[in-house]
Amino acid sequence: MKTQKEGKTMKKCCICDEMKALCNEQKILSKIVNGFQFVQMTKCYDTIPFMLQSSNEHDYFTALIDDGTTPYFRLEKIDEANCCAQLSLLKPVDLKGRLARTEKDLYALKKTSHCIHINACCFCAITPLPINLLDRPLPIIECKST
Repeated sequence: MKTQKEGKTMKKCCICDEMKALCNEQKILSKIVNGFQFVQMTKCYDTIPFMLQSSNEHDYFTALIDDGTTPYFRLEKIDEANCCAQLSLLKPVDLKGRLARTEKDLYALKKTSHCIHINACCFCAITPLPINLLDRPLPIIECKST
């Protein structure tokens, strides 16, 4: 699909549309906590975590965070006219609260204030993740006494 803007032809990509839908769903999700009379929700979810797949490669896109990388993001805002998005990085942590180095070690995702800007048309797929991964409390591990 092509659109006209200021005499230039811009290519509209499907990931831009997907990110717009994701942004709308995050807004709806953040309002749900107060919308029930009988259901008590202890936590307000305002994030749908996701991963992006590059169009040139089949690997997931990653960004630098702390002493490692993260393929997990939160959509902060989208500029639909230019198909650009601001993403905040989500820090993957393992059961001990340390940076998870592999997907197998992932226990929870923590919000950060680190942001990046991307051109959504540079990606071919978006993979949403379960919302309950965000700020999931670490388990309490008690030492056994003998």
